[in-house]
Amino acid sequence: MCAPLVLAGADLEYVHQTKYLGVLLKASTQFKCSFDQAKIKFYRSFNAMCYRTKIASSELVCVQLLKSICMPVLLYAVEVLPPTKTDVARLDHALDRAVFRIFGSSSSADITYIREAVDISGVTGYVACRYRNFRRRYFTCFFMVLYGAELC
Repeated sequence: MCAPLVLAGADLEYVHQTKYLGVLLKASTQFKCSFDQAKIKFYRSFNAMCYRTKIASSELVCVQLLKSICMPVLLYAVEVLPPTKTDVARLDHALDRAVFRIFGSSSSADITYIREAVDISGVTGYVACRYRNFRRRYFTCFFMVLYGAELC
């Protein structure tokens, strides 16, 4: 058994995960994050959106609201954190379930076709796009500060 870590006279508690800026960081030998809370919040926002748009009876309205409201919840901080292939597959499955609920199609081929038709690409594409935009903004701000220009 190891001796407990002490900081300012108090023992530090060992935890398996901790929340920092809305992201769950997991205890591991490598840097890992948990996207389970993001999925829970995605399903919560999607269910609320479906309940409120029940009167509209328009799939396209639901798809647009899915893209503008629910997708940012699902993809929160993925441009900064390294999602694993398993995490990406789980996030993709959440999108498949949302498309299934909107359109009522249970076949995976139908869900893939619908996602292509309404322009809901896979999570990998969203992650790459968000990462590219994050890096562009980060380096732009870095060079502006470095050369004395106005702050971003």
